Amino acid sequence: MAAQMNYSFDTPKGVAGGKVDLAYDEVVTRQNEEADGVLKFGMAAAVGTSAGSTVKVPAAGTTKAQIEGVVLHAANTEQDMSGKVILKKDVSVGIMRKGHVWGRLAADAVPTYAQTAYVVTSGKDAGAFTHLETQTGDDGAANLDIGAKFGNVSDTDNGIAVIELG
Repeated sequence: MAAQMNYSFDTPKGVAGGKVDLAYDEVVTRQNEEADGVLKFGMAAAVGTSAGSTVKVPAAGTTKAQIEGVVLHAANTEQDMSGKVILKKDVSVGIMRKGHVWGRLAADAVPTYAQTAYVVTSGKDAGAFTHLETQTGDDGAANLDIGAKFGNVSDTDNGIAVIELG
């Protein structure tokens, strides 16, 4: 008779874009102007072409004032035909402007409690959070300080960390 020696069905610490706790938060609703699957839960969102109505992924040249907040996870988002949960173009999304949220991490991010959480504005990690002032790699682009800090918990295996928006 075999005995199960480990259980791999642990409850995850959080999900990208999930609220961390019951602390005060401020959330607004915006419309995704990106193509299907480009904007993701847990990434920073910038003001879109219609300020106050639409959002998009931050790009080079985005300023702190143009960051709306972080895209919140929504349990009612449907899967596409291949089983992936994606944010479709023109769908309404929740944007956390103040509070504690599980943010998506850049590939090279090393989150440390109370350190600045910069927003990546270029490359494949655009919209994700990192500890680096400038991005590594070919472009060496400056990352954006939006006044956010890394919280006291991270789950780098799943590419997320607590982001404290002030």
